[in-house]
Amino acid sequence: MYLQKILYTVSRKYGHEQEGDEKMNFQECLNNYIIQIRCNGKELARNSEISETVISRYRKGERTPYADSEYLKKLSDGIIKTAAEKGIRDFKADKVWQTLRESLEDDRDEPVFNSQKLDILLRELDINISRIAAFLHYDPSYLSKIRTGRRNPAHQQQFIEKICEYVASNYKDEQDRKKVTYLIQCNEDELADSSSYRRKLREWLNSSMPDGGDYVSAFLRKVDSFNLDDYIRAIHFDSFKVPKVPFQLPVSRHYYGLKEMREGELDFLKHTVLSKSMKPLYICSDMPVEDMAADEDFAKKYMFGLAMVLKKGLHIHIIHDVERPMKDMMLGLENWVPLYMTGQISPYYLKGVQNRVYSHLHYCSGQVAMTGDCISGHHDLAHYYLTSRKEEVSISQKNMEFLLKKAHPLMDIYREERKKELHASLLENAGKEGRRRRVLAVPDLGVLPKKLLEEILERNHVVLNEKTVILESYKRSATCLETILKHSVVEDEVSVLSEAEYEKYPLVLPLAECFLEKDIRLTYEEYHACIGAAENYAKANENYQFNLTKIKGFHNIQITCFEGKWCMISKNRAPAIHFVIHHPKLRYALENMVLPIRDDEIESGMIDNEG
Repeated sequence: MYLQKILYTVSRKYGHEQEGDEKMNFQECLNNYIIQIRCNGKELARNSEISETVISRYRKGERTPYADSEYLKKLSDGIIKTAAEKGIRDFKADKVWQTLRESLEDDRDEPVFNSQKLDILLRELDINISRIAAFLHYDPSYLSKIRTGRRNPAHQQQFIEKICEYVASNYKDEQDRKKVTYLIQCNEDELADSSSYRRKLREWLNSSMPDGGDYVSAFLRKVDSFNLDDYIRAIHFDSFKVPKVPFQLPVSRHYYGLKEMREGELDFLKHTVLSKSMKPLYICSDMPVEDMAADEDFAKKYMFGLAMVLKKGLHIHIIHDVERPMKDMMLGLENWVPLYMTGQISPYYLKGVQNRVYSHLHYCSGQVAMTGDCISGHHDLAHYYLTSRKEEVSISQKNMEFLLKKAHPLMDIYREERKKELHASLLENAGKEGRRRRVLAVPDLGVLPKKLLEEILERNHVVLNEKTVILESYKRSATCLETILKHSVVEDEVSVLSEAEYEKYPLVLPLAECFLEKDIRLTYEEYHACIGAAENYAKANENYQFNLTKIKGFHNIQITCFEGKWCMISKNRAPAIHFVIHHPKLRYALENMVLPIRDDEIESGMIDNEG
């Protein structure tokens, strides 16, 4: 209703041919044309060959094309074509294109308010919305609408200035400034004083440049390209021999500083591998990772030690420190991808900032424990203690169990042994209201006609028992989708590939939920038949939206986002696995990274096409 009022006002103000002394911005200009030709976003998307999602973001002012881009030409052509379909013949192509172009040029001097950046800033620093709203003299609910893009601040620059003042005054300790430096891509010394802090934040919030979500993309690319079999061969995992000779460790030992900390961690892993105990391994640490990550030799030895623990058959419970800057957190998770793929890892996190003064380390396995602590920022003076005394190990185990009860799952990891749990969870979630968004390589099984699926299976000579599993999955997917569409919107996005691109990256049926560990390849014709089926499904189901994009996505993973609830990364094989991510910051990053900020980056090659 609110948008309709705006559009009506714009239409009344600027008239049919958009002539007059007052200039419109691109958003107003586009919406005025849409009113005049009496069309909707779906019609314009079809005739302009631009995804409905992109059109929607243009209309909301969330994104703009470049003035000289192909996207602008497509948009103006789409307006002319749609007007003609409506019987409106007095629109001139050159005039429409020129008007849209001039609206973009007029926008250049005006910084565009980026609600997404505000939201990321609030999330990254864990800023209480009620407190900052009180400082700004805003109603908290209204501020929430600004951060989600449903409203714009009345006095943009004044609003941004007050945001910067609040952050610079209240979030200036070492940890907070570090998070901000990563977020806005500057050096820590540029935030040394309050004035510089405010200035750098102001520049970032006023900038319409894309945010560096590369760390999220890198994590997804790692999952997309990762093959557990190749990894096992590369590190000669199958040739690992778990030694039987006991490791000669003193009953207890003390370590001091970062260098000795590394030595202590390796000693802990050695003792765990060589002990007779099969109890799980617990890891919890908020110690700094930068110096350790820089030591490649140590990193290799550490990962080798963890691989030996898994080879032995132990389960690892790890509580990740998610209060680090997003970049650090994602890099850490990226390194853990190979271990996650084994299905022997359970990752957790603790809600909120636990302690800004102290840093801790707490490791424990069946017969050895390691603890450490220091004052944050003074890790060179840290003290670590390794022990195999039964009574001390027992106390450490109990403390870790208590700590785990206070933790929350960072993600649920489903491999074949948990497939029934996954299927039950997906069926249960289908009944819950909320928008779903999926980034897919191939349309979902649930939108395909059964006949098309059977023809694909027949051509691939799929044996009867495998065919039965696939058809059961097909029925389950179709049922879940139908259930969701009764109450909520599902938006699917698929990358469209040319025949040459397809020859390079042939696609397979999305069978991650089947856990078949098998590729059933599609011909280029079958791929297009699947796309056609999805388009027909969208026509028959009002709540189902299907978008094609030129963005080159991932080949081996699918991303499902149940907005505000969870995100699931699904992989077909090597191995077939599903990561269901719950942590709000990580989930939000995944929800918002899948589409680029500007479409023209596709044309200029700024988007990584190797996905």
